[in-house]
Amino acid sequence: MSGSFFSTVLLSFAGHGRQNTLFMILLLLAALISGQIAMVAWKRRRIGPVASAVALFMLASCWWGLTYAFHWSGALEPSNMFWLDTTYLGVVIVPTAYLAFALYFTGHGNWLTKRKIAILAIEPVLTLILLWTDSFHHLFFGGTQFTNGTAILSGGPGFWLNIVYSYLMILIAFGFLARFAVTTTGTHRKQAVLILTGSLIPWASSAISVLDISPVPGLDLTPFAFTLTGLVFAFALFRLNLLKIVPVARGALVEVMSDGFFVTDLNNHVVDINLAAQEFLGITKASIGKNAEVLFRNTPELVESYRDVAEGQYEVFTEYYGQRYLDMRVVPLYDSRNEYTGRLYIFRDITERKTVENEVREANIRLKEQLSEIENLQEELRMQAIRDPLTALYNRRYLEESLEKELSRARREGTPVSILMLDIDHFKVFNDTFGHRVGDAVLRALGELLLQHTRNGGDIACRYGGEEFVIVLTGTTLENASHRAEQFRIAFEEMRVTVGGAELSATASIGVAAFPLHGSTGEAVLHAADQALYQAKETGRNRVVVWEKEDTGG
Repeated sequence: MSGSFFSTVLLSFAGHGRQNTLFMILLLLAALISGQIAMVAWKRRRIGPVASAVALFMLASCWWGLTYAFHWSGALEPSNMFWLDTTYLGVVIVPTAYLAFALYFTGHGNWLTKRKIAILAIEPVLTLILLWTDSFHHLFFGGTQFTNGTAILSGGPGFWLNIVYSYLMILIAFGFLARFAVTTTGTHRKQAVLILTGSLIPWASSAISVLDISPVPGLDLTPFAFTLTGLVFAFALFRLNLLKIVPVARGALVEVMSDGFFVTDLNNHVVDINLAAQEFLGITKASIGKNAEVLFRNTPELVESYRDVAEGQYEVFTEYYGQRYLDMRVVPLYDSRNEYTGRLYIFRDITERKTVENEVREANIRLKEQLSEIENLQEELRMQAIRDPLTALYNRRYLEESLEKELSRARREGTPVSILMLDIDHFKVFNDTFGHRVGDAVLRALGELLLQHTRNGGDIACRYGGEEFVIVLTGTTLENASHRAEQFRIAFEEMRVTVGGAELSATASIGVAAFPLHGSTGEAVLHAADQALYQAKETGRNRVVVWEKEDTGG
């Protein structure tokens, strides 16, 4: 069946003149080129809707050229002007597809909602219906299908509606492309200018037809014009990587964004830079295409330091612009084949935020220092509250708070606690004879002696009142407490206090009692120790007496 079809076509071709055959071949070649471009664009439709729009545009051009070629061949034409009428399926699609391409390319593709696409499709569908049902209403041809045998030259309301609509679509698309070419920069501008140049070809074709200066009279040049436009688009697509970096609505997004950004290619050349980056770096759009190392020679930290790092976010400090802090994000760019094509640098001036952070940090440091001072003062006040200012020993208040705690722990653990009560012998006579200054010196000396001979964290040495002192020995038996009391007594007796060039000495009497042997409460054990001290004084002073009477009630 396929062989019979092509045989019929070839026999029909042979029956026509050389001119018809040449036109047919040229149209077939144009259709072939359009179809090839449509296939390539369709394969890349994942890149974005702009590729699908190109595919539809070139597919319609292919259909237009192919059916027009069959019209010139005269082959397989079931009715008069059949192929010429059939071309209109491509004719009505081309302008709308061209507009869709222009909108997607310039970043206005979001305008093409499903509802608006349906509205745009009304006129093309209506035109095809009017054309193919003209014999019933004569609205398309106006009652007479006026042609020159190779093209539809005139008609009724439906024909002129399609003419106006088609040129309006092309004009709107041309306007979007022209505005984009003027406002964009870098690679996008090259692409836009080339696309705009290709878009002029159909207009030139129309001008040739209107002026009747066509080199091939009788042949509609429009399919060729759109094929040439497709070739230009193909060059922009594949030579300038149009579909690798799809333009966005830069005027609505990039140029008004407060963050600066610039893009570098594989050779580290700047291929795009927005207004915020230009103002911050003090450069212009003329910098596009220059090497980044040269362009940012005053701020190499913006590019050179990150050429070999992976995608990430970094904090950059630069002094060239007056000690500025930048929050920079580096993003590698890849094409549809996952091949590395360059880098995107996005940066934001965070100097104000860093200044606030530094101020807060310094305020925190000052606050910590103040808190430390307050804690030291509180500790000092606490020590003043529990320490005797003259001897630096604990005071009676601290003893009363701590003794019951130590006895409670001793009950839980089953350990003994011994208490020594010490009093300086004849201290009133000593004080009256030598004065209070000398008496205070003796008290300080005894305080130092007790601090030196008690365990830090285990024993409690305090000034109980006047010349009386109490030492709490935790975990110490009565026997060991007696030995330690004797050591205290001997050490104090041997101690000499030098005041005004004179060496003075004194003695002490010590009473010893233990928990729970001599009492179950702190008050009871203290009373027992006090009774032992009284016995030491009564029996001659300068001695240690262990309380021998058992007291279980306190």
